[in-house]
Amino acid sequence: MPAGRMRTRSVLTKAAVATTVAALAFTASISASGAEPQADLLSARPGPTGTTFWDVHEQPPEEAEPGDIHWVQPRADAPSGARGWNVVYVSEIQPGVKKYVSGEIYVPEGRSSAQRDVVLWNHETTGLPDSCAPSRRSLVEGDRSRVPAIRALLDQGHIVAMSDYPGQALPGPSHYMVGQVNARASLDVLRAVRNLPELNASNRFVQYGWSQGGQTTMHVESIARTYAPELEGLGSALIAPAVRIRELTLNSMRNPELAGYVIATLPGIKAAHPQLRYSDFLTGEAVEQLPVLADGCFDIWDSASSLRDPYQPGAMSPDGAWWKALTAVDDFRPAGSMPFAIYQGSADTTTPVELTSRERTALCQAGSEVDYHEFGGLDHESVVPEAAEQFPDWAADRFSGEPAPSNCPQS
Repeated sequence: MPAGRMRTRSVLTKAAVATTVAALAFTASISASGAEPQADLLSARPGPTGTTFWDVHEQPPEEAEPGDIHWVQPRADAPSGARGWNVVYVSEIQPGVKKYVSGEIYVPEGRSSAQRDVVLWNHETTGLPDSCAPSRRSLVEGDRSRVPAIRALLDQGHIVAMSDYPGQALPGPSHYMVGQVNARASLDVLRAVRNLPELNASNRFVQYGWSQGGQTTMHVESIARTYAPELEGLGSALIAPAVRIRELTLNSMRNPELAGYVIATLPGIKAAHPQLRYSDFLTGEAVEQLPVLADGCFDIWDSASSLRDPYQPGAMSPDGAWWKALTAVDDFRPAGSMPFAIYQGSADTTTPVELTSRERTALCQAGSEVDYHEFGGLDHESVVPEAAEQFPDWAADRFSGEPAPSNCPQS
């Protein structure tokens, strides 16, 4: 779900331009930077400098394992006192289907005699073009980092890792809002971290995610014990989580300003369910908007907001193909394997309180301790700084073994 880009068309346009400019500026800086001395700190194969780093068209070899590293590239924008790299690694995005995926790894400077625990960040909506993927953009956008609280987490001595998710940054279709595919990629970036012995990473992690990243975070918790049993998840945090794509779609279809969001989600669902047809969901004038998805990170939000009749009458019929596909994406349950913190704004219309409350209930029923925080008057974007303020201490308590707080309703 888009991060704070849905209040008015003017906000959409300004945010879209700012994000696109930031992505292009960082891409240019990478192209001009050349190799950095950081690269020799890692034993992994160094990738090319510049944007050719992401031009990986081949498939992983048959014998490749999830988390195997294809190559790495140093970043020049890590917080002071830290180092950072882009990484291309192998992920088994679906059972038996292995793809290369890109991501980022940040670590405090200097070697550590003790193993470092890892914090996994699951990113929000970024736009579908490859240039909009997080690893292709500067870590600092405007007056803040695009990774909430990263400096505080690095100062605590943790490694911070993140995936771009399949099909973002690298060639291939994006699986936008297909939670399990993206969750596998996130767990596999943790494996990639452990395949860099110089970083001395432990098998323990705490994760957090905003908006679309909340969906990824929920799916990671659901599959971690079965998909990556060697990893030990100690806690998860959700920031304005966009989890159930079917209900989010129904919510968005009621608001003409959100037509761009609805259209943007369809290619990701179709990537997971190739038999789907856009014409079964979108009217002719809306189908004509699909090429706009490639024009810029968020051009579609403004372009599609003027559509008068974007959806077919039976687009979300319960017996229709799209309804069934969205329901299949949502068909998962929390495992009850980790405690959760949830940060939600009361004025959020993008991921409304009532939808987040359902996830809170599901987590509590699964047996997780859930520390729910609702911030009066805050929306989908303004809640993020509040979460960034609180999350590092909550994560530190999970790593130190403190009992997890919970305000689950009494049954």
